[in-house]
Amino acid sequence: MKLLMMTWLLFLLLMSQAWAHINIEQITGNTMGTSYTVQLRLQDSLVTKQQVKALVEQELERVNSTLSVYREDSEISVFNLNDADSPIPVSERLWDVLQISKSVSAQTYGALDVTLGPVIEFWGFGVKPRDLQHKDRGQLELARSKTGMDGFTLDSGSVTKVIRGLNINPSAVAKGYGVDRVAKVLDGAGVLNYLVEIGGEVRTRGVGVRGREWRVAVTRPQRFSLEIQQLITLKGMSMATSGSYVNFIQSDDRQLSHIIDPVTGMPVESNLVSATVLHRQCAVADGYATAMMILNVEQSIQIANELGLAVMLIEQTDMRLKTHFSDAIYPFLVKLD
Repeated sequence: MKLLMMTWLLFLLLMSQAWAHINIEQITGNTMGTSYTVQLRLQDSLVTKQQVKALVEQELERVNSTLSVYREDSEISVFNLNDADSPIPVSERLWDVLQISKSVSAQTYGALDVTLGPVIEFWGFGVKPRDLQHKDRGQLELARSKTGMDGFTLDSGSVTKVIRGLNINPSAVAKGYGVDRVAKVLDGAGVLNYLVEIGGEVRTRGVGVRGREWRVAVTRPQRFSLEIQQLITLKGMSMATSGSYVNFIQSDDRQLSHIIDPVTGMPVESNLVSATVLHRQCAVADGYATAMMILNVEQSIQIANELGLAVMLIEQTDMRLKTHFSDAIYPFLVKLD
């Protein structure tokens, strides 16, 4: 559904002696087809770095075993194969993700749609190899007939499929949800100061280097660019960024984005190249960031202001990149010298 933008963490990869002075520890690894990083201060906690790493990787394994569409034995894969028209009991993790998805979808005119699994597969952004040469409009419409956020209902820890063949792909919120779960583990371990990042999605608590609030940088939305577009102070918040310039198909003279419009089933064609959202929950920020890549700038800023969301949108005009801000994001912006 979406590949997280190249959101690079600034002020985290400092000199080793600076880390040693303030006891900033770093834990890294691979998960969800990408990498993860945890920056944390352990002075005030009773756990060791090795214990924290073990706890983090156990939790990430739980998330993967629930949400990975690439694992045939994951909970979501088994759920997708189940065409029962009766309630299907699901885990707390899957329930959380589906509930968040329902909520964000309702607030964004249906722009977030985690039921687009068949359409994602049609375009070759899913599990199966891409094969557009043998696809036609009829196959796309068949895939679309099995989608829709009203195609499932939630009730007391169970999910009921209303549409037969419904196939959920939770990737629009999965990385953000993984970040939230890791943060919960760190909270439970008594870690008071940390930054968790998975594939560019970020959540923070407390302070970091030199006792300052955590800062992250959103890079210029151009492939392989390391130039800073905007520096943001998170202040205990989460941040997710979605964009259209990294994962796409080149078809003749067109670039087909991996972000799919639920209304048409087609890759989004828009001047909007990047959407960054701040929220207490990273999964929620993740979902909104995806949805706002589907909506236009005016709709997204209106929704953000109505909901009090901190949002930054970057639009590619004929001449330059144009940045749009919601009202709530200004306290988080850091002026670049």
